[in-house]
Amino acid sequence: NSPAHGHMDPDEQFDANDEDVLSSSYQGGENGSGRTARQPHVIQLPLTRVKNIIKSDPDMGLAGQEAVLLIAKATELFIGYVARQSHVHTVQAKRKTVQRRDLDACIPIHDELTFLDGALE
Repeated sequence: NSPAHGHMDPDEQFDANDEDVLSSSYQGGENGSGRTARQPHVIQLPLTRVKNIIKSDPDMGLAGQEAVLLIAKATELFIGYVARQSHVHTVQAKRKTVQRRDLDACIPIHDELTFLDGALE
C-alpha cells in the first residue's frame, strides 16, 4: 500500500475526528435536563431506511437502535471514503466532475475496495 498509488494504511483510514463523531453519535450527550440529547445531523442517512435494509436480510436477526446507529455511521464513513478516493482520481485525470469511471478506476487500485469489483454492474 504505497501512498504514490493513493493506498491508505488501514490504520489511517479513519482519523481521530471520525472516531469522535462515531463516539458522539453512539453515546449522545446530556442536555442539562438530565435526559440524553441526540447530536443533530451527526448521522445523515435515514435511520428508518437503514433499519429496513437490515431487516430485509434473512440472515440478520433483530438489530437494536445502537446497532442501527453504528451501521449507519459506518456506511456514511465508507461512502465518504469511496467519494474521496474517486475525487482523487478525478483530480489526477485533470477533470472537475467525478464520474462513474473514477469510481471504477479506484476499485482495482485500493485493496479495501476490491470486494466491489463487479458489484456495480
